Amino acid sequence: MSESPVIPLRERRRQETMNEILDLSIEVIRQQGVAGLNLTTVARLLGVQPTALYKYFPSLMAVYDALYRRAENDVLHEVENAVASAEPGMAAIRDAMLAVDRWATVNPEMAQLLIGRPIPGYIPAPDALDPSIRILGIFRQSLDQAVARRQLDAGAAGSRHVLMLAALLTGASTLRMLHAEEPPCQADMEGLIPDLVSMFFRAFPPQDAPVPATDL
Repeated sequence: MSESPVIPLRERRRQETMNEILDLSIEVIRQQGVAGLNLTTVARLLGVQPTALYKYFPSLMAVYDALYRRAENDVLHEVENAVASAEPGMAAIRDAMLAVDRWATVNPEMAQLLIGRPIPGYIPAPDALDPSIRILGIFRQSLDQAVARRQLDAGAAGSRHVLMLAALLTGASTLRMLHAEEPPCQADMEGLIPDLVSMFFRAFPPQDAPVPATDL
């Protein structure tokens, strides 16, 4: 069995400080909103001068990129676990979408960073989008598995259809976040994602199969 590589002490401490900066940044976002993050407040909470933060992040946008990357990796982990525990195909897609929605409910500030564009002028760096590309790949693979299981028409497993699922998920999660303080609306949304997944599959049944009449 190969041993895990030893991380030099200086590098380990640097990574710990960077993680602490990101944790404090999330606390500031919870108080002031995603667009309200500023390094002066983060530095004060960390107990250092603002200029000290630039040893770890060259700019505020670099902090946003790190937060974006961390959040996307969290979502990727949730999707991977959900798909691994579900039957391939339709059930895996449903469970993955539910897992993302649960994550967004628990982490509304980070979900806002991922789903919307709340920071004027901010566009995530290309490497910060790598987990997103992997997530879309998982959904594409699940659509292929749904075709193989004759749950879905073969023409409905392309990139456009992956984006349709992403749009359904983003819309449902955004609706939940916008109405988080309205219990009646929350109750109505509890089964929304399974209903949306069922609707998607009913829209693209296998060519020689009847349209399914039951939900997931």
